[in-house]
Amino acid sequence: MFTFIGDTVLDPFLGSGTTIKVALNQNRNSIGYEINEGFLSIIKEKIGLNGTLIALNNKIEIVKRDQPIRVEEDIDYTPNIKDAKPVISPDKFRFNKERLYKVVSVLSEDIIELDTGLKVKLLGVDRVSQKSDETLNYLEEYVKGKQIFLKFDPLFKPKGDIIPAYVFLKNKIFINKELIKQKLAKIPEHNFKYKDNFVKLIEGISNG
Repeated sequence: MFTFIGDTVLDPFLGSGTTIKVALNQNRNSIGYEINEGFLSIIKEKIGLNGTLIALNNKIEIVKRDQPIRVEEDIDYTPNIKDAKPVISPDKFRFNKERLYKVVSVLSEDIIELDTGLKVKLLGVDRVSQKSDETLNYLEEYVKGKQIFLKFDPLFKPKGDIIPAYVFLKNKIFINKELIKQKLAKIPEHNFKYKDNFVKLIEGISNG
């Protein structure tokens, strides 16, 4: 934004009066509003009402309200844009507690449910239909009832009430990786954080 000589500059939140001082110095007119009367002495000093050339060469007028400003506490206002609600309730996460969860249910070959009600999709694994039963048995035996912690991938966002994540047992066993290692799942084609790691794992098994 810019102005020309003789233009009028408006500052609706004047504060200490810097905008008016600069405007006068640059041969502009200026109007400023400030509801905090405590700034008045600072404004007067800054714009030269003590007899400097700025004040002598310009018409400066200070206008005060006759009545104090009243701000209603209760305002009937409905925003056009509603507050966005999180896809998944923050209550299902443990931000301020020990970041361990307990797996209470295995919902499918790649989705588990935690004790907070959070549903987690195992990232970096695709189902192998022929091994559906084996995968479910593995998760039931080695994951259900166990304590886990989660790591997230910025490339993947929650879908509905399910959040994608990498799942680690309390003893640091990486469940997503174990499913790939035991060929109970396959590596998806899309990119994800641990894809190179998973690919090298499969290559090492094939060459071993």
